[in-house]
Amino acid sequence: MRKQAYVFIALFAIIFFTSIPHADAQPTANPTAIEQFRRSLEYLMIGDYYNTILTCNQVIRIDPNSAVYYVVRARAYYEMNSFDNAIADCNQALRIDRNNATAYTIRGNSFSKQGNNTRAMQDWRSALNLNPGIEEARNNLDAASQQSN
Repeated sequence: MRKQAYVFIALFAIIFFTSIPHADAQPTANPTAIEQFRRSLEYLMIGDYYNTILTCNQVIRIDPNSAVYYVVRARAYYEMNSFDNAIADCNQALRIDRNNATAYTIRGNSFSKQGNNTRAMQDWRSALNLNPGIEEARNNLDAASQQSN
């Protein structure tokens, strides 16, 4: 259980601190939304993507103006190979917060899975410009660059 707590904390930190969000992109202080969001992170952490999506849907109904909720749901869609939905959620997150490096990373991953490596590489570069520490974007960009050479 201790390992799960560390993973939960790490996931929470990654989602909130991988970008420099605008004030309007911050999650609401609504206790119901916070509890549902916590549950969605727990579901994501254990690989229950269906329930991640359901709880994110509830949070988004409460607060549709926070990029982080769309990013978490996008990750769940991505993990379920629902790449169009993942891209749509990343697009919505980026409309709210153009500086969300995680949204660029997930969208890049989704484009890559759809075979659109040009768009994927653009998104991974955008993610790394915003946050050079995102290993997922760096590793995927390096692998795609090697394949294109």
